[in-house]
Amino acid sequence: MQIPTFLKWAGGKRKLLSTIDEHLPEEINKYYEPFLGGSSVFFYIKQKYNPNFCMISDINKDLIDAYINVRDNPKRLIQHLRYFKKNNCEKFYYQIRKLFNENKIRRINRSAAFIYLNKTCFNGLYRVNSKNEFNVPYGKHKNPEIFDRDTILFASKLLQGVKIICQDYEELKNYVNKGDFVYLDPCYDTEKKTTFANYTPKRFTKEDNERLALFVAELKRRKVSVLLSDSPTEDNKKFYHSNKFIIIELFCTRSINCNPEGRGPVKELLIKNYRR
Repeated sequence: MQIPTFLKWAGGKRKLLSTIDEHLPEEINKYYEPFLGGSSVFFYIKQKYNPNFCMISDINKDLIDAYINVRDNPKRLIQHLRYFKKNNCEKFYYQIRKLFNENKIRRINRSAAFIYLNKTCFNGLYRVNSKNEFNVPYGKHKNPEIFDRDTILFASKLLQGVKIICQDYEELKNYVNKGDFVYLDPCYDTEKKTTFANYTPKRFTKEDNERLALFVAELKRRKVSVLLSDSPTEDNKKFYHSNKFIIIELFCTRSINCNPEGRGPVKELLIKNYRR
């Protein structure tokens, strides 16, 4: 199956799709994914199950706008990306990064700049500081694949009819009902002082993880089917075990990390409230 991810994203699940597939429900009629990122799970589920309704969301506005433009304006977006690809070099990168952070690039061109910065920055690492400024250095790739026309067009096709919203994950309480399916893939490394997953000005802290756990428990009470990817902290294991979730431990290879020693196999959890 072709998975048309057009971004590089820390914590992406492309390499885990076969494992995730083993734990998906037999049917998915309504699908929600509130921590969007690279969206490989969405693209997989859209093709395998073709749900009657899909909502994908995130609190990163530039990320969401990029998906909206891929869905609604793929050919115009490709035209803008050709300009970025033609002019790519270290000097150009820092010029675009500065204009992007100063909010001087707007509308569809901003989405193109967002994709360009993502594909040419150091190790495909998307990170912002406390001022919401993208601060990753130039990657110095020999021949970066900034975009692939067929990938964007195929992603656009799969995104047709999909509701794409910039919102906090807890807003899902206003939408989901019994029998719906929610996949959550939040930021990891909440116990570390720094993390490569800072793609919003505010870190995803231990307190945020506790809030998420209560939200997941609420979905369970509503009889919503939930699959959660999360870090193997003792707090996570205790909370979800005590609330009678099914916990699966697995290893995933990570290629995006600001520290090369942090790349390679890492343990994570799949947590669910249903049996296949």
